[in-house]
Amino acid sequence: MEVAAMKMKLSARIIFGYVVVLTMVVVLVGISLFTMNSFRGNLNTVLENAEEIRLVGIIKQSALIVTRNTRGNIVFAGDPATLEKLKNETAAARADLDEAMASLQKLPLSAEEKDLLASYNKGRLRSKAINDQVAKLIGAKKDAEAAVLLATQADPMSQETLVQLQKLIDYAEQKNNETKNSVLDTFSFSFQTLIILTVICILVGLIGAFLIARSITKPIQKITTGLNESSNQVAAASTQLHAAAQQLSQGSSVQASSIEETSSTLQETSSMLLQNTANTKQATGLSEQAKESANKGNHEMQAMMDSIQEIKKSSDQIAKIIKVIDDIAFQTNILALNAAIEAARAGEAGMGFAVVAEEVRNLAGRSAQAAKDTTSIIEANIELSEKGVHVAERVGQALAEITIQAKKVNELMDEIAAASQEQSQGVEQVNKAMTQMETITQQNAASAEESASAAEELNAQADSMRKIVEELAHLVDGKVAVIQKEMALPAPNHRAIVAQVGNQKPQLNTKVIAPEDVIPLNKDHQQF
Repeated sequence: MEVAAMKMKLSARIIFGYVVVLTMVVVLVGISLFTMNSFRGNLNTVLENAEEIRLVGIIKQSALIVTRNTRGNIVFAGDPATLEKLKNETAAARADLDEAMASLQKLPLSAEEKDLLASYNKGRLRSKAINDQVAKLIGAKKDAEAAVLLATQADPMSQETLVQLQKLIDYAEQKNNETKNSVLDTFSFSFQTLIILTVICILVGLIGAFLIARSITKPIQKITTGLNESSNQVAAASTQLHAAAQQLSQGSSVQASSIEETSSTLQETSSMLLQNTANTKQATGLSEQAKESANKGNHEMQAMMDSIQEIKKSSDQIAKIIKVIDDIAFQTNILALNAAIEAARAGEAGMGFAVVAEEVRNLAGRSAQAAKDTTSIIEANIELSEKGVHVAERVGQALAEITIQAKKVNELMDEIAAASQEQSQGVEQVNKAMTQMETITQQNAASAEESASAAEELNAQADSMRKIVEELAHLVDGKVAVIQKEMALPAPNHRAIVAQVGNQKPQLNTKVIAPEDVIPLNKDHQQF
């Protein structure tokens, strides 16, 4: 198993371990379900046997009551009240017996039980017929004949039926005992089987976990050892490279200050800064003009807002007047209606007055309608005035913000002008320091050769580390090509470095790389 696990990926090994554990759990659950199902079947059989025994007991008890009361009929032949009581008890006992027989026949009985039950039922019917004859004889006052029939036929038949019934009881009890023993045997066997399988599953799980853990940790320990050895060598080489690169970086920083092309660029920059200063002053003047225009617009907007407020107040007053006119029209309408009623009461003498009242009423209605239309127009004007006020307020706020921003722009322009002046002075100082770099060029070339030698050694050590890391990556997630592409770096060229030192400024970003930064072994080890 360990050899097979060595050929699997890390994820496949872990999945394989979980599959084995889950398989064992499924097997245990399946056996448990099978055992529980068997227990359920045996339990149903026990319950059915218990019900059978209970019903047979009821049948036996009822049969004994019938037999006892049949004999009592002869003993109490001269007592009608007792005979009536015995008759009622016999009827109740026979009813219980019939009900128990019907329930018993519904149970899943074996062939032998059905034969015993059928034999008992035949004897019971014959015994019932004889007991009924005994009762008739007693009712006919023929006690002697009844006693003879009871002694010669009824009692023997009752005893025979009780014997058949006892056989049925014995068979049912035997079957119940066998079922109980079967349940106990099944439980004992299932319990022992589950215990054994549980122990086996635990042992298999422990052994599998040990083998899988060993197949994971052993290669990783080997890889970690090799990676640590290579990382020490890489660290030593990178230290030498770092020292040489540091010297080269210092020489390059001094060399950059003496480049003639940079000097001319700085002069151009100085002239551009002067031009920027002049442009900044001009922009400051324009910003000041914009600020004044914004203040003027803000004042004009405030005046417009005041005018709109006056229009709104006038509209409110007109609305109140229209309301009064509407009330007058309504009252006039009511008066015209009253005048028409009075004219109608006056008859022909008031016809002229009625016509006048009708005309007044019509005029009142037209006045009311005109007042309503005017009110609608006024309300619309009021709404538009309110919207105008809100718009004017927002415009005023925007102008105020423009004024503030213009002030800020003006301040920034002043700061830019001052900064441009300082930058001009700094550029002049840089131009003076440009001549100090020429003496450092040869030192840079020598440092570049030393850095190249150290880089070759570092590359060889990195190649050894790459192979180890490839093995570890293949163990973790099966990836090889990506690591080869990322870690197999080409060796640097001595002459190319020396040739480029005089024309370009090298950009160095050297640091010591720890093995844990390449592959986080500690984190993976904690996960295992």
